[in-house]
Amino acid sequence: MIGRFSRLDTYRELLDIKNIVRVGSGGLLALAGFLMEFGSGVIPLLGKLLILASVAINGFPIIRGAIFGLIEKKINVDELVSLAILASLAMGEFLSAAVISFVMVLGSLIEEATASTARKQIQSLVAMTPKEAIVVKNGKTLRKPVSEIFPEDILLIRAGELIPVDAIITSGIASVDESSITGEPIPIEKTIGDEVYSGTLNQNGVIHIKASRVGKDSTLGKVITLITEAEKHHPESIALIDRYAQWFTPTILFCSVITWFLTGEIQRAITVLIVGCPCALILAAPTAVVAAISRAARRGVLIKGGRFIENVAYADVILFDKTGTLTMGEPIVEEIIPVRGIDKDHVLRQAACVEQNSTHPLAKAVLNAAKKANITLDSAENLFTEIGRGIRGCVAGCQVQVGNILISDNSNTFPKFLKKEHERILAGGATPLLVYQDNVAIGLIAVSDPIRPDAKKTLENLKKSGISKIGILSGDHEQSVKTIAQKVGATDFGFSMQPKDKLDAIQKIQSENNGKKVIFIGDGINDAPALAIADVGIAMGAKGTEVALETADIALMNDDITRLPFLIRLGKRMVFTIKVNIVLGLTFNLIAVLAGGSGYLSPITGAIVHNVGSVLVVFSSAGIAFSSDK
Repeated sequence: MIGRFSRLDTYRELLDIKNIVRVGSGGLLALAGFLMEFGSGVIPLLGKLLILASVAINGFPIIRGAIFGLIEKKINVDELVSLAILASLAMGEFLSAAVISFVMVLGSLIEEATASTARKQIQSLVAMTPKEAIVVKNGKTLRKPVSEIFPEDILLIRAGELIPVDAIITSGIASVDESSITGEPIPIEKTIGDEVYSGTLNQNGVIHIKASRVGKDSTLGKVITLITEAEKHHPESIALIDRYAQWFTPTILFCSVITWFLTGEIQRAITVLIVGCPCALILAAPTAVVAAISRAARRGVLIKGGRFIENVAYADVILFDKTGTLTMGEPIVEEIIPVRGIDKDHVLRQAACVEQNSTHPLAKAVLNAAKKANITLDSAENLFTEIGRGIRGCVAGCQVQVGNILISDNSNTFPKFLKKEHERILAGGATPLLVYQDNVAIGLIAVSDPIRPDAKKTLENLKKSGISKIGILSGDHEQSVKTIAQKVGATDFGFSMQPKDKLDAIQKIQSENNGKKVIFIGDGINDAPALAIADVGIAMGAKGTEVALETADIALMNDDITRLPFLIRLGKRMVFTIKVNIVLGLTFNLIAVLAGGSGYLSPITGAIVHNVGSVLVVFSSAGIAFSSDK
């Protein structure tokens, strides 16, 4: 009954063999009792006993749930069915009591079987975790249960095998299908040093991997936990329905009493009790929420709870961090501008020598460029990083400085043409790195972070989805942010922003936005305050996955921002489906109550009709899980 099964997170406890056998045996006992008592006329007493046994098997759990609900002062609709069963027994209508019990409990199992389609994603993810793995130790291989794999263990993964843990490839090359985690169907080539995730498929090649995260700490483990936990974060619509549902029991009781008073027929009153149970209404929201969360997970969008996707549906403002969100997050060297008499490779070599131990993203771009140009690097000594300026060190007896315009105090050595190039680079949105050798400027290196090729189209699609304001909040310099905003079509932008500045900007919009929701999209690490304060925080999950899953409300597992318009549409469809379900549930209940009170339905047919309404609502919600992405 819905009084016991109203929460989707209890469904997984219902649909097991014990419940099926119990409900089925109760139904068979009622049938056998009917045949004995009313069919052949043989041993009618035994027939009555079998029918009462059927009531005990299927009806007692409902009555017990109602009693516990009253003790805990939590009225639910079990009370209505319990009264119908007890009234039938009191009238001597034992068969009616047995059939009502059987049909109502069977209806709950049917609802579970239908609603469980929304959970197929979790079941399929669990199935993607192999039970065993091949461990390599001291040159020998042995097969061990995945539960006994620990970080730093070396595993052998052959072609066609699922990867059991998050790990780093230590040898070999493979084409890995990551669709189970990212939703991206195209396999990715992986080689030494690349990370692989649990639950992904090695399509070809033989690789050795070193385990980094296992079990629940792995990416797949976190995904499963995330989807499961999402059911506990109910949207406002569920809370609203719950409040209304509390009034249904006394209201239907009143209607039942009035029906009995006006007609004098207790069977009509019993029918009103049965069909008045608001099962369809209570199922309206939770089934839609789980279907939407499951649908999103198949596209590599992980949602922590129903209220977050509901907020997405009502969002009017989307704010992006720039680096790693609208841009690739991987700066590259665009051009090298040397002074006269200096070779480009020399400028790049000197810069790369002092940057080779730096973790700064711009340093990585310089090093990648040097590697691509096959430049051999010398070691640097006396390295010193000046925060906000750059880095300096000694390379082959020369003092080398790399950084912004503040890195050197000797402006006289800065040629005029380099100043013009410096201004041009800034105007183009790139970052200029000045390179000095022995306090003399020898050139400029322009570094830029390429815009994601699908960023502009994504923002256009977001506007079509009903988002009225799209902005950028970035810590980068003004010209760079302005250029990105113009190229992708953002309507507003903020620059040189610290984490607190982003937080303040979001709070200001929220206070001025008349209840509209604000979405912020960042990388889940330095944007943590903004992700937390926004109505919906969305993190780019492929990089820094652990932080993304812990910080944000939603994570894009493959860093694919093209999923955002899909997410907006999904949220709106979920909210629309909930509204349709509510109307459907209320209308169905009203018609059924009127039909029951008018005598058009008996207690038995009323029980059948009641469950039809619940299943219709569940089917309506299940449509979300299988909807088109278009």
